[in-house]
Amino acid sequence: MSHPFVGRKDEGRALLLGVQRGRSTLLVAPPGYGKSHLLEEVRPALGAWALLFWTDKVGPFNSFLRDLFRELWDARVPIPEVNYSKSFEADLKAWGRRYTNTDEKARSIVAALKQYQAGGINRPILVIEDVSAITPSMVPWLVALAEVATLVCGAYPETLRKAGTRKFWMRLDRIDLPPLSPKESRELAEALVQVYGIVAEDLEVYLARVSALSGGIPGELVRLVRYVEAEAIVRNRDVGTGYAQNRAQREERGVALAPLLLVLGGAGLVVRTLGLARGEMDLYVAGAVLVGLFIVTGPWLRKAVVAQ
Repeated sequence: MSHPFVGRKDEGRALLLGVQRGRSTLLVAPPGYGKSHLLEEVRPALGAWALLFWTDKVGPFNSFLRDLFRELWDARVPIPEVNYSKSFEADLKAWGRRYTNTDEKARSIVAALKQYQAGGINRPILVIEDVSAITPSMVPWLVALAEVATLVCGAYPETLRKAGTRKFWMRLDRIDLPPLSPKESRELAEALVQVYGIVAEDLEVYLARVSALSGGIPGELVRLVRYVEAEAIVRNRDVGTGYAQNRAQREERGVALAPLLLVLGGAGLVVRTLGLARGEMDLYVAGAVLVGLFIVTGPWLRKAVVAQ
C-alpha cells in the first residue's frame, strides 16, 4: 500500500537541483527515515529531466548489472556488440555470451552510457535505492558510472564507514534526512489514520502519542498506526517503540540494583544478629538501621529507575 508523503521538501528540492546541475547525490539516513519514499516522490521529476534508470540494490553486483542491462534494454540504449531483438531473455543470454565476467559486463554498460551521453543529450540518471552492499571491488565501476551518468543513491550512515569505499562517496553530494518535525509527524499521523481507518476514543490524545512515540521517523509512524492497537498506544503500553526500548533499559537498571539491595539487607541482618549475640547495643542498632534502609530504600530506588 502506498503511504502518504509528508515533509522532505527541502531535501527533495536539493536533490533535484543537484541532478539538474549534473551532480550525483547520496541520501543518507537510518532505516525507516523515508529514503526510498522520497526517491519515489521525485521520480516523475527525474524522469522528466533526463533518461532515468532505476535499480533497487547494488549487491549482489551481478544482479545489479543484470537489472541495469534490463533498464538499458527497455530504453533501447545500444550496448556495443549486442543486437537487440524482441526477446529480453534472448538478448540477456547474448550479452552474457559476449561479456563473460562481471568486469566485462560492467565495462560494456559504462561504454553504452558513455556513447549515449556523447550524443549531446542530458546525462542519464541512475538511481540505486540501496548501496549498503557496496564492496571495494565495486567502487571502480561505480566511480566509472558516476562519470557517464548522474547517480542518485540511498545509504545508511554506517555504510559510509566501509573500508575501501571513500573514493566513491567523494564523488557524491550528501543529503542527510533528519526526523520529521513535530508538525510534520502530526500531519503524517493524521493522513495515516485516514488511510487505515483508525478509530480512537480520544483521537487528539492518540495522534499526540503516536507522533511522540515515533520520534519523527516516518517508518515508525506507519508501523504504530498500522500494527498497534489505538488503546495500547493511548494507555502507554509497551508498543515496541523508542519509548518501549527506553522503558526496557530502565527496567534493566532496576534489575541490576537487586544484588546491591540484597547485600544491604543481608549485611543488616548479620550485623543485627552479631550485636544481639554479643550484647552490643550499638552493633544491634547499626544492623537494624541497615535492615531499615533495605526495606525503605529498595522500593524507592526501583521506582526512580523503572518506568511506571
